[in-house]
Amino acid sequence: DFFNMGRNEEDLSANLIDPELPPVGDEFTKGELQPTRCNDAWAAVLFYGNVIAIAAVAGALGVPAIQSYNNSNDHSFGKEVVDGGNSNIDYEGIIYASLISGASSFVFSAISLFVMSCCPKILIQISVLFSLVLSGLMAAVSFFYGQIWGGIFGIIFFLLSLCYTYYVWRRIPFAAANLNTGLTAVKANSGVVVMSYVLVAASFCYMILWMVALVGVYDKLNLITTDAQGNVQVTGDQLNWGYFFLLLVALFWSEQVFQNTIHATIAGVVSTWWFVPEEANSCCSKGIWGSFIRSTTTSFGSICFGSLLVAIIKALRVMVESARSDSEGGCAAFLLCLVECLLRCLEGILEYFNKFAYIYVGMYGYSYLEAGKNVMTLFQQKGWTVIINDDLVSNVLFLFVLIIGGLTGCVGLVLNEINPLWFQGYGGSPMAIAFGFMFLVGLIIASITMSVVDSAVNTVIVAFAEGPAEFEENHPELSHQMKEGWRKVYPDECGF
Repeated sequence: DFFNMGRNEEDLSANLIDPELPPVGDEFTKGELQPTRCNDAWAAVLFYGNVIAIAAVAGALGVPAIQSYNNSNDHSFGKEVVDGGNSNIDYEGIIYASLISGASSFVFSAISLFVMSCCPKILIQISVLFSLVLSGLMAAVSFFYGQIWGGIFGIIFFLLSLCYTYYVWRRIPFAAANLNTGLTAVKANSGVVVMSYVLVAASFCYMILWMVALVGVYDKLNLITTDAQGNVQVTGDQLNWGYFFLLLVALFWSEQVFQNTIHATIAGVVSTWWFVPEEANSCCSKGIWGSFIRSTTTSFGSICFGSLLVAIIKALRVMVESARSDSEGGCAAFLLCLVECLLRCLEGILEYFNKFAYIYVGMYGYSYLEAGKNVMTLFQQKGWTVIINDDLVSNVLFLFVLIIGGLTGCVGLVLNEINPLWFQGYGGSPMAIAFGFMFLVGLIIASITMSVVDSAVNTVIVAFAEGPAEFEENHPELSHQMKEGWRKVYPDECGF
């Protein structure tokens, strides 16, 4: 059984504990393969109910709203909302824009994966220096235009970035080795990339379904009627807060579920490649299908459980942001700002926690709460090594996500020039709406696609803590690179 470890591996794992951490009472406990069972099944049932509800709303309200617009000779229903005399909405156009933005982001994401596999170390160095250069430029530009306070803050950020760069620079070889190992595992099981695209496509289809449902709810609650004189009138100006919250939860929950399903699947594939490489060394390997089946069946409830928690916090944050933008200032705006800040912190902490929890779900089949206990043990023993390694690689991935989002937004600008009616009637500049909407779609899909690399790299650091001896036996060359990187971080304490 590859989940049983010998004494030699225990000694090697002890050498991988971060020496900068204070000693803790408990020894590092390795995870164990769990019996096959459906964990957190209630969350999976609830998610399926959510999908069915969105599909029902889209079919009952969204499709008739779009058909009414298409069948209307003057296109007044569902397109022209008279509120100030200058609002035009083309629902059909925004659907086409969604399809084009999705296809564009798929292409840009595929290109980015190829680029990352060519030069991982250089990309990490560029990402580290990027924030340093950016803060220096901000200070210089601020002083040039006479913005003293802006220049001072720029200098502060520059100094902080300089300290960070100095502290993490020696860790870059280890992070690069992690990135290289993760990419090697993905390339050895290239079918997992195709599988991630399938899940991304499913996520995109759900997003389209959600948008159709949103159109239906909007037209239902903002009833567009014609008075006796033939004038178009609107009876409402915004969505009910309850409907708004439920729609946001449905959107963010699906986004998290698809993303975390990819995450857990890749964690299972990489761990299989790590411990039993003969089962995960081809395009359609046994490890890929086994990991995917576990993530979508027995572990799907655990994925839905953690994803729901994040979705609720995200939806609450968006609602608070909306309320704060509508407030007139004063004490209420200040309190809303504090609540928004708190929700952002909770969202970030929970998303980071889930990132490692789902690695244990994918590797061993733990339930969500059991996986969380293993995450706490991991951070107690490995500490800053895990956090900084993840931060260095995540900086590269985040940079690519922004680039893909920006390129997709530029496609939106081109579409706005070709057919400006697609982006009119949404309460702002059509050019800004085109770029912003396409940027958002590209950002979401790119984030899911980049999770392929992110999941592989984070699984590598967990597997390196859990099974370094197996890694040395099965992948000696990569193990040597990882050890060399670790030796450069802690030359005196590494123990090998």
